[in-house]
Amino acid sequence: MQNVPTWERVLRLVLGLSLVAGSLTGLKPGLLAYGLELTGAILALTSFIGFCPMCAMAGRKPLAKAR
Repeated sequence: MQNVPTWERVLRLVLGLSLVAGSLTGLKPGLLAYGLELTGAILALTSFIGFCPMCAMAGRKPLAKAR
């Protein structure tokens, strides 16, 4: 069951990978860097799966299947 449209999945993947790459190359290891890496990984993961638990908790309905 997916609740994230394709355009948002692409955006999540790009932003997630950017966060991970930026934190690995531009920040010293620490709480901020680890937080950005975790956030980026979660965004990338939800883009691959197509389901976001937080969106579901906020009331976003599952996408209708194309026929």
